[in-house]
Amino acid sequence: MEKEEGPQGPHVKPLEFSFDTNDRSIGGLMNIPQESLEKALWGTRPGIGPFKPGLCVIQTRDPIDVEKLKQDGIIDSEPDTNGIFEVTNGLDTYLLKLISPNLAVQAKDQENLDAFLDFQNEPVATRKSAAAIFSDPNFVFRMALRDPPARDEAIPLPPLVKQLAPDLNTVAQVVLNIDLTDNHKFTAQIRGTFTTEDAAKDASLKFKMAKSMLEQVFELYLADTELPKTYDPAIVENWPHCLSVLSKLLNNIQTEVNGKQCVIQTECDQEFYDTAVAIAKKFPVQKARQNDLSRMQKILSALQYYHFRHGQYPTPTIIDEKSGHARSWRVELLNYMRDDDLYDIYKQYRKDEPWNSEANLKLLDASVSVFSSSWETDPHAASFFFVLGKGTAMEDEKPKVTQIKDPLPATVLIVSADRDIPWTMPADLNFEDALDLKKLGVWDNDQVLVGTAQLVPMVILSDFSPESWRNMLLKADGNPVKIPEQFRPIKRANR
Repeated sequence: MEKEEGPQGPHVKPLEFSFDTNDRSIGGLMNIPQESLEKALWGTRPGIGPFKPGLCVIQTRDPIDVEKLKQDGIIDSEPDTNGIFEVTNGLDTYLLKLISPNLAVQAKDQENLDAFLDFQNEPVATRKSAAAIFSDPNFVFRMALRDPPARDEAIPLPPLVKQLAPDLNTVAQVVLNIDLTDNHKFTAQIRGTFTTEDAAKDASLKFKMAKSMLEQVFELYLADTELPKTYDPAIVENWPHCLSVLSKLLNNIQTEVNGKQCVIQTECDQEFYDTAVAIAKKFPVQKARQNDLSRMQKILSALQYYHFRHGQYPTPTIIDEKSGHARSWRVELLNYMRDDDLYDIYKQYRKDEPWNSEANLKLLDASVSVFSSSWETDPHAASFFFVLGKGTAMEDEKPKVTQIKDPLPATVLIVSADRDIPWTMPADLNFEDALDLKKLGVWDNDQVLVGTAQLVPMVILSDFSPESWRNMLLKADGNPVKIPEQFRPIKRANR
């Protein structure tokens, strides 16, 4: 029997998805329940990332509970004589002023706060948009949450969709037929029945317009491209066939109107079948790779949540205040992953005992794969590690994101590596051991999975510039790094 492709270790699981449930949301800035949030205006000045707002104005449905904010450590001081609090969101310190029980403004500095207060004091009749208080803003975000529309109230469509999509009120029935013949020819057909013949003709005309736009998009952004080698190898390998199939499907589209029916049909030869089979054969590898990406994202989100609650990242080795015993940051993060099963394991860990005590070693047998790659064959070994050493993001006694002076997307917090280190053991990689990319990574290819200070997983190739890689491991060396493209198709002529 032919051996199934992909890893076969104890950490191979069904397909996992990591939903980023950390507190980078608007309400998360002030620990406001999402269901209470009604409106928000968020803006930054040039050079500041969108997750570090210069000003955030929040309107809530329920009164803002200041006492709750104090209990949660968001507010840790009394207001000054002007009623202004100092608050922390775990990443930085902000100024907070309650304009009313349901309206708060949070500013990066006094200048931003004063700009809003001046705006607030202007007569309503002469006010401009609140966005105008920003000086040459590079990012302004507005959000309004309203009650859902009544059943008989139409939901407005975006202008482009409204222009290209048929009027749904005229659609009586839509039938989709997909056929794969014995000779592996692929055919897809959409048959729409409309309330009038004119509606069917209108649908046909709009689809032809949409087809023309798709052809332009294909020519501009997809034709004669290749995927970066950091992407899924199965898709990279078959990308030319994927483009060929898509081109054939677009070119073979035919539209026919017969009375009240509009029929759209396309077909492709055996290349569609061959390409689909080639990619499907790699699914076990794709699934394992996606699971590793999801696990890295889950770890990064937990790091951010920890930072939100404590104003710093966890130290690599955490010393229990009472017993003096050391435990790994990986153990501590179990309490911040918002996963009941992992939290139960965290509660079983005995902080008053060494990490390798009899009781704590038993936890190694628990089904914890979040810190291990699907390719890891040791059921107890970790695959994801901090990089420690002078100049790295985790070197300080209290590592904070504000200490990272280099661009966050170009600063690495976590690397993947094949080491015989139990996940509960307070041990990581030192800087020198992490410099050689060819000795890192856990996948059976030339790709190395890392986690950046932007809280985003990234794939680095093992032949990446050693100098640039060294710069990415340092938090404030000031050297520019060209971050490897991760997803976007690249025109061959522009390589």
